[in-house]
Amino acid sequence: MVKCVRTYVSPIGYDTRRVTRPVVNTGLGPEDVIVLLRPNEESDTEQATQAVADVKQLLQEIEPRATCSVERISVESFETTVRDCCTILAGADTNSEVIVSLGGGPRDILLPLTVTALAFTQIIDQALFFSDLDSTVQEWPLPDLTAQIPNRTKETFEAIAVADDWLTLSTIADETGQSKSTVIRHVNDLEDAGIVEANTTGKAKRVQVAFSGELLSLARAAGN
Repeated sequence: MVKCVRTYVSPIGYDTRRVTRPVVNTGLGPEDVIVLLRPNEESDTEQATQAVADVKQLLQEIEPRATCSVERISVESFETTVRDCCTILAGADTNSEVIVSLGGGPRDILLPLTVTALAFTQIIDQALFFSDLDSTVQEWPLPDLTAQIPNRTKETFEAIAVADDWLTLSTIADETGQSKSTVIRHVNDLEDAGIVEANTTGKAKRVQVAFSGELLSLARAAGN
């Protein structure tokens, strides 16, 4: 199902470009929702209020029917902030495209939101970043750190993880001494877990380790 409605979740600080640029670059429709995250306690309330007003005014000019709201996030502790961010993401419309902006805002919220986004990769469609270096909006792939490598696929995964390029299933079978049917089952399991990715444009299916799998492999190596 194609998701036509977007839900943007973004911390908001005093640099409003970090909120508006990702929205403008991605697009804003009449049913879209922009959720601005602010701390429940802040010192400069006047400047914060003005920043929110500026964002709402710009978004109103782009698409007056879109909804923009402010959610107050507890910053009493790292754990409470993460829990509040979890509540926000879990409450997003499942029929909408969920877009998280990780380009700025109060650091008290940005880091917990980043941790939450890594835990909620299954419902996040895009993670956007506003670069401090060139002010561009970039899409960053989020690794699924909750993925698990099935024990039965260990040998197949390790063969894929150490390769410098795409591997065919026949090559993996030859290198591991397993039957091709076994390798096919393992690769399917690893694909389902988001740990490897496949290329089927050629005559033979080829696979390589995905970003999530690469991080899991490095973590396993570091733990040994």
